[in-house]
Amino acid sequence: MMPIDTLLRCSGWFLRRRDLLERGYTDAAIRAALADRIIFRVRQGWYSVPDAPEPAVRAVRVGGRLTSISALESYGIPVPRRPDTHIVVKATASRLRATHDRRKRLAGARDVRIHWVDRAASADSVWRVSIDDALLQVLIDEPRDIAVACASLVMHIEKWTDRRLDAIFARAPHDVRVWRALVSALDESHGETFFRLWTRDAGLLVVQQVSRRGVGRLDFQIGPHTFVEVDGGQHDPGWTATASNSWEKDHDRDTTMAIAGDRVLRFTYRQLYGDFTRILLAVCRCRADDLALTTIRNRRPYRVDARRARVRGILSRSRSRSHAQRKRRRFAMKP
Repeated sequence: MMPIDTLLRCSGWFLRRRDLLERGYTDAAIRAALADRIIFRVRQGWYSVPDAPEPAVRAVRVGGRLTSISALESYGIPVPRRPDTHIVVKATASRLRATHDRRKRLAGARDVRIHWVDRAASADSVWRVSIDDALLQVLIDEPRDIAVACASLVMHIEKWTDRRLDAIFARAPHDVRVWRALVSALDESHGETFFRLWTRDAGLLVVQQVSRRGVGRLDFQIGPHTFVEVDGGQHDPGWTATASNSWEKDHDRDTTMAIAGDRVLRFTYRQLYGDFTRILLAVCRCRADDLALTTIRNRRPYRVDARRARVRGILSRSRSRSHAQRKRRRFAMKP
């Protein structure tokens, strides 16, 4: 018989007392594991291990399962962060408990949002709903930008087909079904979704995930030679998480783009959320300048080879002068 904590981890973090008894564990073994703090009682009759996900513990302690954005985040989908924990319970549920104390009743909690439904919970998981049900709840409750961002990220990360997403929107309220046309599987983050939607609202059309030779893919193209990158935390020089820092790589890419005559505008999430008006002004100005400069370049093509030769000549003359100066200094120092 495997250790009781191993069984809990293998069984999805949570088991009821009767489930443990059916597997051959005695009440004495359960009490011993509780005393040694190998397991703990989530709520009456439910047990888990100390390293169980905290949102999952909160949901089971209340008496329900994670849903909406909270459930999508538990599946590893980088959705926009929301302050509340979304928990779904049956319409007939009673004796709901506080998220932090199984002995207290849930009353007036500000960090929990309860969703009451009339359908029986599926048997997939005891602590979270499926991605399909979670996305449906997002479409029901959240505003347009967040709902479209979540749907786009599910399409991108989970590799959903159009038919599967269409089925979710068919179950959604009628007034949100028009958002289906705004979903894009090319969005790699909710920041990209927000930028795409907000520039669209302003009357600007952008092209997503454009590839450039020697550079790779860029988030958006807003003009013939102007591109936009929406940078998350991993693009910051102070990034210390486990994922690799792309600060140096980003600057290397920008240099390559500049050599080719292209320009990259980089905006952070702080700018995106708090100062989008200035972002829009910058985008419009750079796009107008790009169109004007492109017209001039078409009339008078830029001769790259001649420019490079000129740069090489300048560098060569500079090296020659430096060599001559060093020789003069050496002769001046001789006795």
